[in-house]
Amino acid sequence: MNIQIQRLWRCRSRTPLFNAIKRSVVTEASGADIAEPSNSGNNAPSPLPTANGSGPDSQPRFKNNWKKTRSPYTTRILKPGTENNAPHPESEAPIGDEALGSWPPNIDPFLSGIYKVNGTIPRHMPRNNEKDSMGVWDNHQIPLKLRTVDGHYSTIFLPHMWLRDNCRCNKCVNQDTMQRAFDTFAIPEKVRPNKVVTEARGLRVEWSHDKHSSLYPWDWILKYIPKSATVCDENEKPISMSEDPRIYWGAEIKSNPPSVHYDEIMAGDAGVGTWTDKIRRYGFCYVDGCPVSPEKTQQLLERIAFIRVTHYGGFYDFTADLTMKDTAYTTLALPAHTDTTYFTDPAGLQMFHLLSHEEGSGGESLLVDGFHAARTLEKEDPDSYKVLSRRPITWHASGNEGITITPAMKFPVFNIEAPSRWDDSKKSHLIQVRWNNDDRGPIHPILSPKWYAAARKWNDILNRKDIEYWAQLEPGRPLIFDNWRVLHGRSAFTGKRRICGGYVNHDDYISRWRNTNFSREEALSQIL
Repeated sequence: MNIQIQRLWRCRSRTPLFNAIKRSVVTEASGADIAEPSNSGNNAPSPLPTANGSGPDSQPRFKNNWKKTRSPYTTRILKPGTENNAPHPESEAPIGDEALGSWPPNIDPFLSGIYKVNGTIPRHMPRNNEKDSMGVWDNHQIPLKLRTVDGHYSTIFLPHMWLRDNCRCNKCVNQDTMQRAFDTFAIPEKVRPNKVVTEARGLRVEWSHDKHSSLYPWDWILKYIPKSATVCDENEKPISMSEDPRIYWGAEIKSNPPSVHYDEIMAGDAGVGTWTDKIRRYGFCYVDGCPVSPEKTQQLLERIAFIRVTHYGGFYDFTADLTMKDTAYTTLALPAHTDTTYFTDPAGLQMFHLLSHEEGSGGESLLVDGFHAARTLEKEDPDSYKVLSRRPITWHASGNEGITITPAMKFPVFNIEAPSRWDDSKKSHLIQVRWNNDDRGPIHPILSPKWYAAARKWNDILNRKDIEYWAQLEPGRPLIFDNWRVLHGRSAFTGKRRICGGYVNHDDYISRWRNTNFSREEALSQIL
């Protein structure tokens, strides 16, 4: 079987994780010839070889037959015809279930028809050694091909240094602390495999410099598939790699707001898991049947994590007496806002428990799904969304004597996770809304016209009736919400209200959610 290796070209990205050289292998069915690239009619050599035959790596190739995704790390190849399918060099066997063995059900859609269980991925050898030139990995990386949507194939590239540094075996990771147990920089700079095997559990790599054996589970490898490389099952239906667990809502949530009973939460971690999962999905949750007591409320909140201490103290129990110089300690109406915008790391969760309301009325609570409102703004006015996510501004808390708090750096209204260079979906992800117009500092005059226009549009959306959810707090029914997502406010009131509650750090809340909804192994797989 003849093989033509396509010329190399360097990745455009400087991302260290995938700073590698792309290459693709073109194979041809036995007995067929492969044409050399033609320069006719063009001073530059043809960038793609042409070939006769068929199969994912051996179909006829011309410039307009080659499809490359936007990412510099993936190459998609058109689905081949059904005639004269050539063997895959990766599997060293004809395609077919009888040759591939059995993959785990969750892995089969990705690898079936490409690799065989316990098959060897050999090393690329020099072209003049035709007998051993079937290899696909080289001195830099291991390419791994996966089935994707519409019958395409996507290739992810796994650099040798990155793989060796991320070995999770008992020798490489301290199983008591889950910390790396070796010196990364003691690994040879030009580390390379001695053997690569596609086992049922994962990719097995034996390293040449020390004969160490590493196993990389398939689930772990698949986390690094570019978002646009949608993988399909055996019926060619797309498999979602990252579903959004959030439920976005507006005023309609009033008919069926999320809630959990106090006894369920206090009975065990299963109840805490139900509670934190509803907070995670909806951004807020009520607790029914809670004793009307500050002590019991504090114990309830501490079922998630320790209470965060700020300049307001820890667990608070207050009335509208301006004990602290903040409008929250008044009877005035408050527009939709998030708390502690003036901290570098704003509070994650906030709980309110109305203990009593005497000799007065009003004080209805307002909740707004900030993520839903932000999605609305992005859809209706993308430019305004970009302004509020890209232009950092100042925030402050300075009403109390001896207190002048401001973040370590300026932050925009929308804190987004920008797509990484290897993520060719180019989709950013909103992770935090920071909005309290009363605590906002000055805008730079040069930037102010566009910012004010964008903020006005944002404010208009926050005040829409179909966006706002109004509800009256009740004794015995605490409310907890994600301060990074849900904005809160209230109407003006008369009389004397007593409210208790507190803050919980966002990272601690997410850790508690993860560890009460997943096994230890599943939780670790989400972060490692």
